[in-house]
Amino acid sequence: MIDLNLLRLVPILAKEKSVTRAALKANLSQSAFSHALNRLREQLNDEMFIRTRNGMEPTPYAAMMIPVIESALSKLDTATRGPSHFDPLRDAHTFYIGAVDYFEFMFMPVLTARFKTIAPNVRLSVDILSETIKVERVEQGQLDAFIGVDNVQHIPHYFNKHKLISDHFVAIASVERTDLPEQLTMRHLVSEAQIHLPAVSSGADHIDGWLLEQHLYRPLATVVQSYAVGGRVAVATGYLMCVPFRIARELATMLPLRIMQLPEGAPSYDLLLLTHRLFDCQPAVQWLINELKAARI
Repeated sequence: MIDLNLLRLVPILAKEKSVTRAALKANLSQSAFSHALNRLREQLNDEMFIRTRNGMEPTPYAAMMIPVIESALSKLDTATRGPSHFDPLRDAHTFYIGAVDYFEFMFMPVLTARFKTIAPNVRLSVDILSETIKVERVEQGQLDAFIGVDNVQHIPHYFNKHKLISDHFVAIASVERTDLPEQLTMRHLVSEAQIHLPAVSSGADHIDGWLLEQHLYRPLATVVQSYAVGGRVAVATGYLMCVPFRIARELATMLPLRIMQLPEGAPSYDLLLLTHRLFDCQPAVQWLINELKAARI
C-alpha cells in the first residue's frame, strides 16, 4: 500500500520544481522531503523526478500520475471536510415536509412570509400524507421532516423529536347556533352532531380518545380532510366541530363562526417536529429545524 502522505508530495514538487521550496511548502525539512521522495521511488520503482536545468522535472510515469493524484486528493478533501455550509440568503433549496393539516394551515403563511425575506431562494413543499408513508419517506431521505401529533401515533425511537407548539381544543359552530352556551357540557358533546377531522390517518383522535376513557361517544355526521372545509361545513349545517384554539381563532376571522369552550379535562393538542438521525445533521436541515422551532404562531 502506498502511503497517502507520500503521494501528496508529488504535485507539490511538480509545481515548485525544487526540493527546498517543495519541502517549505509541505512544512517539512529538506532532508525529510528527500527521504520521503526516495521512499516513493522505491515503492513505485520509478525515479519520479529528475534534476534538469529547469529544476526537478517529473518522469513520464510521474507526469501521468499527477492529475490522478490531484483529483483523488481533491475528492478526499471534499469528503473529509464535512457537510457543506448552508447560506439561506444565497442558496437555492427545496425542503420537503410531511405534515398534518394544522401545520399547513397555521405555519405555512408565517414561514413563507419569513422566507421571502431571509431565504428568498428556499421553497417549502408540504405533503399531507398518511403517517406510515411519511415515516417511510423520512427514513429514505425523501422528506426532510415530518410534522406529527403527539400521543396519538407511534414515533420510532431513531427519530429526533422537537416540540413545536401546544394548543387546546375548543368547539366551533355557526354564529346562528345561539342556543349553545359559551362552555359546552358533556351532554352537548354526546348529543350534538359533529364534523370530524382525524388527527392522524389511522383515525386516532384526541377528543374521541378522551370520551372513550369515560365510555362516551359523540355522533359524527361527516368527516373532512381540512380545517378550512370543516369550518365551511359548520357554517352550512350548524354542526359542531372540535378544533385546536388557534385554528378556531383563524377560522372565525374568515367565516361566521363562534367559539365555545369544551368541558373541563379536554386534552391538549401537541405538535411535534420529527427528523431522522441519519439526515438531520446536514446544515440545511439544521437551519430548517431552527426556523420551525422559532416560528411564532
